[in-house]
Amino acid sequence: MEFAEAKEHGDITIVGIPYEGILSGLPGMREGPHFIRKASYLLESYVPALDIDLSDAAFSDMGNVELFGAPEKITEEVSEVVAGIKYPVILGGDHTVTIGVVKDLIQRYGRLKVLYFDAHWDLRESYGESTHSHACTAARIVDLGAEVIFFGIRSGSKEEWERGKGFELYPDEGMPWPTRFGDEPVYITVDMDVFDPAFAPGVGTPEPAGITPKAFLNWLYELDANIVGFDVVETNPMVEDTITPVLAARIVRDLIAKMAARR
Repeated sequence: MEFAEAKEHGDITIVGIPYEGILSGLPGMREGPHFIRKASYLLESYVPALDIDLSDAAFSDMGNVELFGAPEKITEEVSEVVAGIKYPVILGGDHTVTIGVVKDLIQRYGRLKVLYFDAHWDLRESYGESTHSHACTAARIVDLGAEVIFFGIRSGSKEEWERGKGFELYPDEGMPWPTRFGDEPVYITVDMDVFDPAFAPGVGTPEPAGITPKAFLNWLYELDANIVGFDVVETNPMVEDTITPVLAARIVRDLIAKMAARR
């Protein structure tokens, strides 16, 4: 199954990576890509806020890439997968997959700003005997040299909160989110647990008091950025298989439309 309105060819390319590595919550993220694609057929293809119809957007869907093994190994394999894709769109799977995408994009552009939407800091040095588990994703992409701006963070260890003081953070809708990034390359990673569980119950590690979909989408429509790729990760349809996948598909649809509108 392809994402609704996907074409045979397109510079913007969806890849499903149903990887589920070291668990810290509820299992089921590997089913995320299929359910996001399935939910995409429940949505209209037209995005009125951007005046873009996905039927006119040049994007493709190459299906899933099955990867197995330790998170460190997955990072290298994900980098190889996206190396031949001009503008990658990744459907997870757990958040580990982001590390490999960012690694490749930094090699391409020399610099990268990452807008990191998550309930958790993901700044642990290691978790589950791995330095590349989904609880370490932000730490590893910082090590790669990415400039990271955090949105929606509300959970983490004491050590993570201490380290987090050195980063730009927008924890909720209580303060305006930055929207203007000019021509510098920007990557957006959306862990679905950034949203309040009332709007996205189907995740592996739900955290109360999250952001609202309306706040995220309104920000997206105002965003002025050179988006060179994005991912939507941690959808867990084994916990809840309708509300959360539909929201994830909406985010994918609207982000593709945003990229197509700029290009």
